[in-house]
Amino acid sequence: MIASTTRSPLDTVHLMLDSLRDRHLEGVLDCFDESPDTYIFPEGPRWTNKGGQRIHKGWRDYFQAPIQLKSWRWTNGPEVFEGTELALVCGVIEYEFEGAGQPRPLTMRMTWGVRRSSDGVWRIIHEHGSQPLPDPYGTGDWLRPDETSA
Repeated sequence: MIASTTRSPLDTVHLMLDSLRDRHLEGVLDCFDESPDTYIFPEGPRWTNKGGQRIHKGWRDYFQAPIQLKSWRWTNGPEVFEGTELALVCGVIEYEFEGAGQPRPLTMRMTWGVRRSSDGVWRIIHEHGSQPLPDPYGTGDWLRPDETSA
């Protein structure tokens, strides 16, 4: 499905994750737009990475690091919001990583912005992974339980 004009935004995200798990660098790189406005929030330790060439370099370096994605699965979603040129793919993913030989489970809220490239292929222009903070405002959860009216 590399460089396929028939892949959907969701197919692009799945190809990227499967390629990451399978250690197929070419598959990962094909999923990220090479344009200078591509912008990601990596899960750490940096805050951001911008520019397709820098992001591609980051992936090449990642493949040299002692990190291995063993498995991934959606636990909530995916939700897909697709237009003709832009799409969002989001949900919660449970990852099983191995880092420096140690198991590293990681559950993340994930959002990918995907754009149809000039060659007609959907590619990632934004990636954002996050986790909820325990109590960022010191007030607990502000969402109140539903109350049904009679």
